[in-house]
Amino acid sequence: MADVLNIPNLFDVRGRVALVTGGSSGIGLMVAKSLVQNGVKVYITALPSDPIQETVQNLNEIGKSSRGSAEGFSSDVSSKDSIADIAEYIKSRETHLDILISNAGVRHDPPKPCNPLTASLEELQASLWSSSHTDWDATFRINTTAHYFLSVALLPLLVAAAEFDLPVGLKGKDVGRGVIVITSSCASMHNCTNIDLTSYAASKAATDHLVALLASKFARWYVRVNSINPGFVPSNMNPIGAEGNMFAALFDKVPAKRAGKAEDIAGTVLYLCSQAGAYVDGRCLCVDGGRVLLANGQE
Repeated sequence: MADVLNIPNLFDVRGRVALVTGGSSGIGLMVAKSLVQNGVKVYITALPSDPIQETVQNLNEIGKSSRGSAEGFSSDVSSKDSIADIAEYIKSRETHLDILISNAGVRHDPPKPCNPLTASLEELQASLWSSSHTDWDATFRINTTAHYFLSVALLPLLVAAAEFDLPVGLKGKDVGRGVIVITSSCASMHNCTNIDLTSYAASKAATDHLVALLASKFARWYVRVNSINPGFVPSNMNPIGAEGNMFAALFDKVPAKRAGKAEDIAGTVLYLCSQAGAYVDGRCLCVDGGRVLLANGQE
């Protein structure tokens, strides 16, 4: 029992296979680095305009000591056909997929921004009205719908990982294999009152419910579905430290008194994808330094 409960065994993901969407930057890159550094074979995919091959080279350098590795290819998760192509790409190379990190996301702010806490009625209405149907559609297509179709398209490979035969009569699912981790946001859990993130926050709230819906659909095979709901974490969407960052005034109001770091994200994902988190299913895990405790009042 002592060996089972030590950290190297609890969090061991060596030799597993993972796919990370949006894996060339931000949270996706943080996750890809943590997996490669811990001996995982990681496929990253991102838009053709992203630095995929450069990222792959860096990841393979990071993974040398742990025998982790990386491969990359371009895709667009806003298309059902493209998602099917992603699944075919992985299927042509692997017999199973232990870990799906469905991470790619977007945010479309209103063209006419305002501070809802101080704006006049006319200013608030003009700002809210400036958002377009196209922006809302694009936000939900990437932030919610893509997670659904990607999970469905890759389900047979995830089931194969969950049913993988291991020594001592164990299956892959007994040690955390066959897991989906979706990147949501703590914005799904509070009112975002100082800025208008309505379409973004609404799409993330829908994603949180999608986690439970998918987990219940996949329950017979125990393909687990969870999400991480980060707070302020550096990414292209949230360039922490950049001049004019709309969240800059709020960093010191987070109980942790700082932005999130790669270690915060990596530790959470490794927990969910390993033996340590093998009994966690259908949950949204907030990683925000206490942000949602105070966010509704922005204090």
